[in-house]
Amino acid sequence: MQNYYTPKSKHLTLTERRMIERWLQEGLSNREIARRLAK
Repeated sequence: MQNYYTPKSKHLTLTERRMIERWLQEGLSNREIARRLAK
């Protein structure tokens, strides 16, 4: 049995994952990335 779950609206699209990867390479903080994704 699974001990974890993903709440609604927490799944990331491939496009969002690519944006996150690019922003991390640019040195943005996790907080700034979350703000930009509005999640």
